[in-house]
Amino acid sequence: MCFLGADGALAARLQAQKPPFQMPWRHFELVHMGFQGGTAYWRIALPAPNGPPSIPANLSPQTVPAVFPSQVLRIENFLSPAVNRALYAYALNQERSFVPTQNSAGDDDYRRSHYLPSFPEYGEMMKKQVAAAVPTVLQRLEMPAWSVDYIEIQLTAHNDGNYYKIHNDNGSPDAASRELTYVYYFHREPKPFAGGELRVYDSRIENGFYVAADSFQTIEPQNNAIVFFLSRYLHEVLPVRCPSQGFADSRFTLNGWIRKTN
Repeated sequence: MCFLGADGALAARLQAQKPPFQMPWRHFELVHMGFQGGTAYWRIALPAPNGPPSIPANLSPQTVPAVFPSQVLRIENFLSPAVNRALYAYALNQERSFVPTQNSAGDDDYRRSHYLPSFPEYGEMMKKQVAAAVPTVLQRLEMPAWSVDYIEIQLTAHNDGNYYKIHNDNGSPDAASRELTYVYYFHREPKPFAGGELRVYDSRIENGFYVAADSFQTIEPQNNAIVFFLSRYLHEVLPVRCPSQGFADSRFTLNGWIRKTN
């Protein structure tokens, strides 16, 4: 398989590599298989690594723990009740503007949901709220302070049978500066769906890469709550069960990524 049309410096670097050579790309692992007519060919494999490990300086390779526990912070009542209700009403009014989500791998079975391409009425407001929360989030996750480059945001709806299989959020060159992922939940109450939990895996190191451990945390969607976690963590959205299949009964989120200034 010819490698995905990378351009510029990345393409030049990849072209120069000699087999065997492996590298992470998004939620996959690329394995350099060889050359044909001067073109480098790669095999895309699963499961994906999560980028090169960052082993704490005070740990030697002999004392690196077998499993690195994931840290997930949940903040309840993130927005005012009035804003939470208005956001839900806004999403319902935009139903016809939602489109199917895609993924970088082009795999139709990897992700099932719909998203709203543009929502400036609430997108900028939410990014400001998230930015204001970053210092507290870093402190509670016991991370050193750093400067926010910019914040990305999506408005996503998961309905009956929708899901997002295991992936990470910063496993490619264009996403490498994503440091934190956030997911804000809003939906009708009482909750009209089941499932749709966020599963965040602990990490272990395999062949120099972070991969998913057997252990994990499962976060149930809770209206007006937001969760933060490191973008390198492997995670997934479990299938949603929505008996009515009505759009108004969906699992809605404002979700995105906080990029760190280099």
